[in-house]
Formats: sequence, structure tokens, C-alpha cells
Amino acid sequence: MLRELKRLKNVASASLALVIGIGATMIPAHAADAPIWNSRRFISIAHAGGDLESPHSTLYAMKRAVAAGANVLEMDVRLSSDNVLMIQHDDTVDRTTGATGPVISFTSLQLQDMDNAYWFYPHCWSCHSQPIEDYVLRGVRTGDAAPPAGYVSDDFRIPTLLDVVSTFPGQRLNVEIKDGPTGMAAAEALAAFINSHGPTNRYVVASFDDAILYHFKELAPDVFTSPGLNLITSWFGSRGALPGHRVLQVPPFYGEIEVVTQKFVDDAHANGLGVWVWFNGDEDDVPATWVRLMGLGVDGILTGKPAEAEPYIAAANAAAVAVTTTSVPASAPEIAALANTGNDNSLWALGISATFIGAVLVHATRRRAATISS
Repeated sequence: MLRELKRLKNVASASLALVIGIGATMIPAHAADAPIWNSRRFISIAHAGGDLESPHSTLYAMKRAVAAGANVLEMDVRLSSDNVLMIQHDDTVDRTTGATGPVISFTSLQLQDMDNAYWFYPHCWSCHSQPIEDYVLRGVRTGDAAPPAGYVSDDFRIPTLLDVVSTFPGQRLNVEIKDGPTGMAAAEALAAFINSHGPTNRYVVASFDDAILYHFKELAPDVFTSPGLNLITSWFGSRGALPGHRVLQVPPFYGEIEVVTQKFVDDAHANGLGVWVWFNGDEDDVPATWVRLMGLGVDGILTGKPAEAEPYIAAANAAAVAVTTTSVPASAPEIAALANTGNDNSLWALGISATFIGAVLVHATRRRAATISS
């Protein structure tokens, strides 16, 4: 067993060396400098704090994501009945708490009292059909169960945006304004909030609703934004400039349509736009997909599994920074190092594939070591 463990370690080390070796050739000569907005070539964006590993949209999830290495925290905002910006995805509280009813029908204090980990089950943030004992964090918020070491009951509530900003000073935030009857008011509240809790370049703001986002941009023109659904759909056909926007947030596929292709990434970069990819759920938010997308040169992985994704993203970044590049000023350096064009893409994909192999072997080595030690 010890000989096998040693062999696995040697293979893993050789694979990671291959990553660095290939890395010397896989970055194009026209790659831009490391971005101002974030120092990594590929960034980890924790979807709802990492909702496939921790309770959706909780401070507990966000703290774990940041500890794992996430660069950006992604969240959704809605208004409470007393006009407080709450971190909440759905228009009701039913899917994550033990309560029921529209978010807008509760005050901010009532929402904060709710157990936002009530239905948490790993890899499925809205599964309500598991045996009760599987909801291992239920009751922490209400004091009926002890919090995990290093955390407190408040980490399991529905937080306000102010809670997040105060808990994570300086942390980059990707904030989506949810649509619905309070969407316009939420846009106004968010613009005012960012004006009071800057700097503005700490935030990227998005909304599926073009009208809501347009209204936000009228009030906060200097904040980085991602276009709404209609505009990004139009861009998918036209591939032109998107003045005022800095990043495209898209899924890998929309139905049967492959959205994120090499041409999509290249066209986005040519127009000064970063590409952040979100996923439909546990099935496509997986290592093979992350690695494939980084091979295409996307700039951010918007994952529900920030802890699991971190070794893959870190390995890809290690390969990238091992290279000396010739820099060309980028039109949106705050968002992405605009790399990967032309014939260099095959080498880039090869390097990322080696990264994937190395990360998998390291993971296998650790698991094997754990088995042997036990």
C-alpha cells in the first residue's frame, strides 16, 4: 500500500510538472496583464455563497467560500416590506426556510429570524423530500442545534446586503437584482446602497430584466454591470460592443444551444467583455465542465461548489502565472485578462487538460492516503 501511495504521488507530481511545462507555451503573446479588478487569470465566483456545498445565501456559506479561496461572492437581492435589501433568490421564503409566504410580506427583522438552512441538503439546495435527519443544519438559526465550530447562529439567517458588506469588507460582490413588482424599487435601493458603501468597483450588478438593469444604470452609471436577458440574447447574434457593460454572465448551454463556444469567448474579449459562466445545477457544475470552460478562456467560474472547484482553478492559475507574456492594454482590464485567441487555443486546451489530470491525481492521492491511514 505504501508503495502504491508513493507511486500515486510521483504520478501526480509529474502531471503537475507537465502543467507548468505546457504552461510555458500555452499563453498567447497577446495576453493582457493580470487584471486590476482581480489578480487571478481565472476567478472563482461563489454562487449564492456556494449553494451546492452550504445553505443557499447564508453568511455561513459565504464564509466557507471565502475561506476556500473564492474571489467573488454572488447573491440575489429583493426588498423586504420595510424596504431593506435582503439576500434572497426566490420571491417567497418557502424553498430555504421553514416559513411560507412572499418575501415582500415580511419585515427585514422577520426575515432575519428565519432558519435559512432549514431545507439544506448537499448538492440540492431546494430538496424537501429527504429524511429529516439529513437536514443536518436545521435548527442552528433558532438555537435548537449547536452551530459548527467557528460559526454562530446568525450565520444561518437570511442576511441583508449590509450584513454581507459588513462581514466581508473589501470582498468583491456580484449582485443580481431579481425581477418582479419590487424590481425597480430594488434597483433604486441598490444604487443608493452602493453609493454609500463603495467603492463602486467592488460590485458587478446584473439582472435578467433589461428594464430593471437600465433603470439601475441610470442611477449608478459607474458601477460594473452585466446585460439583461434580451440584450445578451441580441448580442449572441450581433457580437458587437456593449457600451457600459463589463461582463457577460451566461450558462454553458441554453436548452440545446451551446452558448459558450471558443468564438463566443473570443468575440466577448474582442469587445472588452469578460465571460463568467453559471450553471444549471449539480449535473453541469462539475470538474470536467470547469476545465473545458477554462480551456476556452472564460474569465470566471460561477460555481455552487467553490471548495471543490478551487484546486482546479488554482492549478489553472498556477499554469498561467508560470508564463512570461507580452502585454497589450485591455479595454476592460478590471474584469479579465483577455487571452486565448487564434491558434494558441489548442495549446491552452492541452495545458488545461493537463491541469485537470494533475488535480484529479492529487485528489486521488489524498483520498488514497486517507484510506491507508485509517
